Amino acid sequence: MGIIRAEHVARLLCAEDGNPVLIVHGGRADVISASDLDDPRYKGAMRLADRSDLVPAQGGEPTDAEIEALAQRLDTAVSRQGG
Repeated sequence: MGIIRAEHVARLLCAEDGNPVLIVHGGRADVISASDLDDPRYKGAMRLADRSDLVPAQGGEPTDAEIEALAQRLDTAVSRQGG
C-alpha cells in the first residue's frame, strides 16, 4: 500500500479549513492547514498539493474514480522523490 491513498485526497477536497494542504511527513500522509506548515511538528514535511491544485478549473467535484486516480498519481510522485 502506498503513502497517498484516496482517503487523503478526499479529506483534502472536503476539508472545512479554508486552506488545507496535503503533506508527507515521517513517511505518512496528512491533510493540515497551510498555516500549520510553520509548526515545528511539521518541520521537513513535503507539501504535495492544496485543494486548488486538484479541483478542475471548470469546477465540480471529482468522482470516486478521479479521486483514486489523483491519489495514485500523487503516490507515484512521492515514490519517485523517495518519500
